[in-house]
Amino acid sequence: MGVISAPTEVTRAVAVSEALVRSRATELIAKGGESRVLVMRAQPRWHGGKLTIDGRGVRVVEGISQLAILDAYASQTDDEYLVVLTDRPRTDLGDTVLSRAYRQQIEDPDEWGSVPALFGGAREVSRELRRLEWAATALLDHEPAGGWAPSTDIAVTAEHAIGGLLAHMLEIDSGDLDGVIILSALSHGSRASWSAVDPKLQDHLIEWAEGEYGTAAGFALRTAAAPGGLVKPLALGLAIDVLWPHPAGELTEEQVAARTRLLERYVGGRSITPIQARQIANASVSAVLRLSREGDPEGRMGVVLDQAEALLRDNLGWPAGAERSAILRPGFTARLRALGQALDVGAGSEEALAAVLDHREATLDGYDLAPRMAVRLARWLATNEQEVYTFGGDLQRQLDDGAWVDAALGVLWSGSTDAEVGAAYGRLIERVRARRRTRDEAAASRLGDSPAESSLAELLAEGPALGIENVLRAVVDPWRSHGGVLLVVLDGMSGAVAVDLATEVGRSGLVEWVPAATKRRLAAAAALPSMTGISRTSLLCGEIRGGNSTTEKSGLAVAFPRARVFHKGELRATGGAQLAEIVAAAIADPAVPVVGVVINAIDDATHKTDTAGRPWALGDLEPLRALLNAASIAGRAVVLTSDHGHVVERRTEMLSSVAGGDARWRPANSGAVKDGEVLVSGHRVALDAGEAVLLWRDDARYGPARAGYHGGASLAELTVPVLVYQRSLAQSAPDGWEEAPPQAPAWWNDPVIETTPAPPAVPVRKTRKKPAAEKAVPTLFESDGLHAPAAAKSDDLVTRVLGSSVYSEQMGLAGRAATGAGSLVEVVLRMLVDRGGRAHQDTVASAAGLSYAGIGQGLAVVKRVLNVEGYDILSYDTDGETLRLDIDLLKDQFGVV
Repeated sequence: MGVISAPTEVTRAVAVSEALVRSRATELIAKGGESRVLVMRAQPRWHGGKLTIDGRGVRVVEGISQLAILDAYASQTDDEYLVVLTDRPRTDLGDTVLSRAYRQQIEDPDEWGSVPALFGGAREVSRELRRLEWAATALLDHEPAGGWAPSTDIAVTAEHAIGGLLAHMLEIDSGDLDGVIILSALSHGSRASWSAVDPKLQDHLIEWAEGEYGTAAGFALRTAAAPGGLVKPLALGLAIDVLWPHPAGELTEEQVAARTRLLERYVGGRSITPIQARQIANASVSAVLRLSREGDPEGRMGVVLDQAEALLRDNLGWPAGAERSAILRPGFTARLRALGQALDVGAGSEEALAAVLDHREATLDGYDLAPRMAVRLARWLATNEQEVYTFGGDLQRQLDDGAWVDAALGVLWSGSTDAEVGAAYGRLIERVRARRRTRDEAAASRLGDSPAESSLAELLAEGPALGIENVLRAVVDPWRSHGGVLLVVLDGMSGAVAVDLATEVGRSGLVEWVPAATKRRLAAAAALPSMTGISRTSLLCGEIRGGNSTTEKSGLAVAFPRARVFHKGELRATGGAQLAEIVAAAIADPAVPVVGVVINAIDDATHKTDTAGRPWALGDLEPLRALLNAASIAGRAVVLTSDHGHVVERRTEMLSSVAGGDARWRPANSGAVKDGEVLVSGHRVALDAGEAVLLWRDDARYGPARAGYHGGASLAELTVPVLVYQRSLAQSAPDGWEEAPPQAPAWWNDPVIETTPAPPAVPVRKTRKKPAAEKAVPTLFESDGLHAPAAAKSDDLVTRVLGSSVYSEQMGLAGRAATGAGSLVEVVLRMLVDRGGRAHQDTVASAAGLSYAGIGQGLAVVKRVLNVEGYDILSYDTDGETLRLDIDLLKDQFGVV
């Protein structure tokens, strides 16, 4: 009877990876003991050749028998290590073999035992990682040359180990791996390395990533691994975004058919639930937006967007899908066209703009400007035109909102490359220009209203214009006694240019000041014709006259003894300096009461360069930045002004040129006054003839075309902005001046609301009034301007809130900080309630008379009063500039209905 032997250890021998062999040999060498032989229970197969580890040679032996192993022992050199792979049981090997083996035993090939050493200071692997039976082999087989990232935990986690493995397979950084990053990587370069991964390992990693990072990660890995697939996962994700939109809405037949095609052709026929589709879509959109914010440094975005458009159009048969996208270019065009239609019908433009700004293209540099400006102009057209009865009123209105209109027009003029959108913009522009021309015509008819020699307070109270010849007396002289003045004349600066420039100057650390009586920037009237040789000379001499730079120097010195004036050639600094030494010295010298500097950049540009839509910044007007810095250091106030404005060439009609005149004016004896012209005469016309014919139409010129023109009678040419600045730490100012509130008109930042029309203004009879300078300067919460316009929808609610016991308690709890703040709280409440609970902080601050510097403090007090028990009744929107009032919460917390 035969003997049945017990199962031997041979049946448990498995094939081992080179990575495991290398790992165990590394450990043996690191031990540094006498033993240089490692015997492992494994199938005796080896194709890897001799190894070199830490400079030591390691020979791997196929131990098919005791004799084969002993032969290897015999040939082992003194500096060589052996790793023996054998499937023979211990009884076959005997003590002769094992006596030289490490620990005199056969080691079982426990791959998990080698894993902790791969991750720095780790001692073990986590239970979740050990559950992944394939993971140990994969981690050993694919260890990168520099090793795996060290584990921060004692036990290596699956997130750390398999996340690192997946990142290594994708050839990307393993930090903060998620579905968005995986989608991006497989769409921008990782596809080749991922395709080279063994399909079985791909399946394991896809399953793990889907559970760890979500549906989008699994989708990206699966579609990128599909054989022959050329469409980038991000492009597929952008298509899914419109195929399974949120909210879903009603589906078209073409949309349903396109869904089916996508699943069949690109997802292997697998079904996708609506929730999974949105997860993929959201991750894809996030990936594209992230790349957009980073500026797409490697230029990878274009291919993805083009593929997504082509996919919807050609492969899925639904080109309309791209027009529904918040990412793809056709979607931006579609939204712009919808905005154009809303502008045409005069309704829905706010919602249409919100849709435009929600598109990715609107986040690109400058792509949102034209749509914003279009809606701002539409808002302006929707405002009630207030009657003006004086030329001073015309100029002030031009600076208060006409200049902002002109700035918006400049941007919109070249607003779109799409013909349909451009045509809509063009129609809006014509409506705006028609209203502007009505103002220009009315102002031209009042040019006979000569600026008075009254005090500044009387000029502002009664309406006569401030003439440019009176700026030295009315503005420069009062500020001269407060540390001296730097008078910067930006030749040709219109109100529209001042809008751009004032914002940047305000960010430079200087504080703007305005007359307390109006809280608005000053507007002066240019001399006539509004030419440099007349108007600038009149400004610097303090009287209407013509002249040149020599005249200007002597004129300012007469007005203010020891004053200095510097022109273009004198402003050139030596190498390495920002400011000419002679100019810097004059500004720093307290004995020089007024330093005048003329910068010609704007006027020069209007003769040579197309300035339509061009924003002017400090860098365009050098050495203005250096001048402002020098004035701030010296403690001088800065008066930033011009000699005249200008109109931009925008398809103007050429009229016959006349000898003795210029592009915008002609001698009075050159012919009868025609439509679009006005005859002016009197002491403010600095011509020998004492009279001239000026063009008030902004769409006409005498003679050849240039980039811009001045000399005429349009408000853009006649209005001279007078901006006053002082360093933020300055402690004194002339009586009747205060820090400027935001100057933007309400329609610039917020939609127009319907209010009860104010009674029409009537001309004020000139009577002697107490000058504003004799009044006490109001404190932060006592400004004369704290009066909201009457509006029926806010009256009842706001009155009830202010009369409630909760409001009284809140004012008491706010303590000294709220002293005198009642009127401010009322203004803020009325403004926000009237506007449905939302308004830009500048709109609210302007209505409340809060300066830029006081906005934060003032609104903080209002929030302290209104936010009962810490509830955000008044808060800021995510943009940090829009105020939000939760009206329902306001009613609830203050106990009103």
